[in-house]
Amino acid sequence: GACCRKGSCPGETLMRTFIAIELERDVRDYLAAVQTEVQGLCRRGNFTPVDNLHLTLHFLGEVGESDLEYLQDAMYEAALRNRPFRLTLGQLGFFPRGSKGILWAGLEKSPPLQRLFSTLEKALEQQGFAREKKGLSPHITLGREVEPQRGFADVQKAVMVQPMAVEVRKISLMESVRKGPKLVYEPLFRQELSGKR
Repeated sequence: GACCRKGSCPGETLMRTFIAIELERDVRDYLAAVQTEVQGLCRRGNFTPVDNLHLTLHFLGEVGESDLEYLQDAMYEAALRNRPFRLTLGQLGFFPRGSKGILWAGLEKSPPLQRLFSTLEKALEQQGFAREKKGLSPHITLGREVEPQRGFADVQKAVMVQPMAVEVRKISLMESVRKGPKLVYEPLFRQELSGKR
């Protein structure tokens, strides 16, 4: 069992994984419309495909198949301590890297989200996984290598994000899989939030 943690089993295939909140179709469609507006104000950018839009809770990186049951246990533990809740979309943000950067949609401050994150971190740590070093910075990545025509402040002024509700009823273990030139996020396991404890 435990010797195999962190993909150390010989000959085991590694998967690139993260734990996320998947977004309902209407939220993704709305964010795709926001992306379209933004694109009109940018020279270029590598915009996230609508099906890949999500909110990362914990980036795990490479794990082996033997890790999956430990991850599922941790997700189950966290789900027992959290009831379904609702988030609200916030405004656009930007992590600059020179003239380009990562464009994202924020979320309004949410105690239930913070609680879900902390209980998940604890549960993962108990199963032998490292904590997320940066803590929680809730955002939905809309594009990478995004280069605004003038500056990000212009984009932020021009493109308002509606305070749309985002329902959180489950957490998902996602794998990033390369399919030719495309990166696809496939759910390996989903855990409903049940809030029994």
